[in-house]
Amino acid sequence: MPNNVTPVEIRQNPASATLEISWNDGYVSRYGNAALRRACRCTTCRQLSDKHAPIPCPDDISIVSIDAVGAYAIQIGFSDGHDRGIFPWEYLRKLENET
Repeated sequence: MPNNVTPVEIRQNPASATLEISWNDGYVSRYGNAALRRACRCTTCRQLSDKHAPIPCPDDISIVSIDAVGAYAIQIGFSDGHDRGIFPWEYLRKLENET
């Protein structure tokens, strides 16, 4: 992914429990809320992943907040109270192909 690819719009769709990102190169990514929660890269979640332990996440999890982190990422708050993960643009573009 070129370094200059950035979101032009980020939309939540509560009915389908997804997050949709439209990128400035015309591409549109869609992520399930639970998949995003399980893909968190905070220290706690990385430690669980390193141990091959599942990241606790209810299937009906929802996104309660999305905050910008500089010009390179978003921080997502989830309905289970977890809000420590930062999702850089490059990671999000790569993540869609892994989930």
